[in-house]
Formats: sequence, C-alpha cells, structure tokens
Amino acid sequence: MEFDRDVEEFLKALDTSTRLTYKSGLSLFREFYGKPIKDFLDAVEEDLMKPRRERHRVARSILRGFVEWLKDKGYSPKTIRVYVASIQSLARYYDIPVSLRYVNLPPSRTVSEKFAWTLEKFCNFLEYIGNPEVRSIAVTLFQSGLSISDALSLRFRNIKYEYEHNIVPLCLDLFREKTNVHFMTFIGRWGVAMLREHLEGKRLRDDEKIYTVSRRTVDYHFERAGRRMIGSYTGRSPVRPHSLRAAFRTILADHGVDRIYIEFWMGHKLPEQEAVYVSKSREGWRETYRVYAEPWLTPKEWLTNV
Repeated sequence: MEFDRDVEEFLKALDTSTRLTYKSGLSLFREFYGKPIKDFLDAVEEDLMKPRRERHRVARSILRGFVEWLKDKGYSPKTIRVYVASIQSLARYYDIPVSLRYVNLPPSRTVSEKFAWTLEKFCNFLEYIGNPEVRSIAVTLFQSGLSISDALSLRFRNIKYEYEHNIVPLCLDLFREKTNVHFMTFIGRWGVAMLREHLEGKRLRDDEKIYTVSRRTVDYHFERAGRRMIGSYTGRSPVRPHSLRAAFRTILADHGVDRIYIEFWMGHKLPEQEAVYVSKSREGWRETYRVYAEPWLTPKEWLTNV
C-alpha cells in the first residue's frame, strides 16, 4: 500500500538508511491509526490553532496510544523510540511542532546481547545458511564492513569491470549518503567466489541490483542460522546483519590495522586533519586491503588456493 503524498514527499527528502527505518515506523503508525497519515497531521494542526483551553492535545494522545500498541506487539524500547521519532520528524518537516515529552516512551536502553565474532565463528555461522544469495550477502558484509542497506543497494555497474576481469580484491567504490562520504572498500577472493556462486547463470544489466532478496528475508535467514548456532538470546538477535559491520571493525582493530584505514573502508566521515591519510589510488587501497585486511577476514584455504 502506498503512502499519501505528504508522506511520500517527506520520505524522498531522507537519506537511504533513514528512509528505510522511518518507512517501517510510518507503515506501522498507519496500521495503528487506521486512516491516512495526512489526516493525523491535519488533526494536529487544527488542534494547535485552537485556544489553549479548547485543545485536545491530539498528537500527545494519539502517540501515547501508538507507544502502547507497539509495546503490546513486542517491539524493543529502542525500536519504539525510533518509530515514534519518525512521526515527530514527519510533523517537523511540515513545521508542525510535536513533543514526545508526555507520550510515555520506554527508557532508551540496550536489550540486545553482543556477539564476539571471530573468523572461525563466522565460518561456522555460514554453514547454517543454505541460500546462496544470503550466503554471499553475509560474506560481503563480513569482508567489506558495509551496512546491510548499502549491500542491498549495490548494482551490477558498481562491480562490472572488475568482476568480469576477475580483479581481486574486488573494489566497491561507493558514496555513502548517511555520512555524505565517498569511500572504497573491498571483498576478497572468498567473497568474490560466493558472489559468483550467487550470480551463476544470471545476466544482469548495469542498473540491476546484485542482490534482490528483501531485508526481511536476510533477517529471517540470519535469525534462523543464529538460533541454530547459539540457541536462545535476549532481545534482538546478536548475530543480525549489522553485527557483521561491527565484526569487521573489531577483528581488524584486534589485528593492529590502522584505525583510519578501518574508518575509511566503513564509509565513516574522517576529521579534516586525517583526510590526507586516505588520499590513495584505487590500486593503492586494493594493495592495502590485500595486505592488512583480507588475511584476517578469510579462511586460510582461500588465501592459499586460487
């Protein structure tokens, strides 16, 4: 179901990762509200125009109900806060003030366990994923440090030349909207092999996405594999896709890789005084990744066998 025009305009103004998150929150709010979201904005705006004693505090009342509705559905405190913030952000876009002070938001606290990834544990985890596309996504995340949204946005044109010419490590030359940063990262021989397994028999156009499964499908496979590997856990899955981005940072840092290199590969914005240290050519970065990163993110058999 499509959103009304007001919501669509707001979503188009957001960066990709925020858009995906807020779209989920707004979809749930529309389900809870039972009417187009523009009707909510109209009702809030109309209420604010009334004299103080005649107002019904429409936004506060409805959002309080939305919070309770989300709690009943089992959403975590962090997710509830983000989804309610999506409504506030939408209203702010149209210059409608909405306070969250009295809507009984749950306290902001982490309810998810952390998982201490190692290369060995990741290889074990991968054995529980049978879908070739999801396996390729997992190895791409683990070897590149990309976010899941960045990985699912990759198009064939991003890899075409190097993929067709078997250049490894394969460069992902990207622009990350969230940080407004141009960066490069790579996948090594192992990641390229998984990618070839996934793309076998497919003929992609330049503008087609490399990965076509949904975020929900990826989450499902990760959650199922996680439960088979680690059993029960508290809160959200500690082995969800985003945890592999953290694993990339931790594993490389533990092996003494320069922090600036890691930050660059992850698409983080660097302070101006450190920017000079990332002014390398693509081939320079490829060699840096091959020497300093790939060995710690790749099973030994993939480092010794062509």
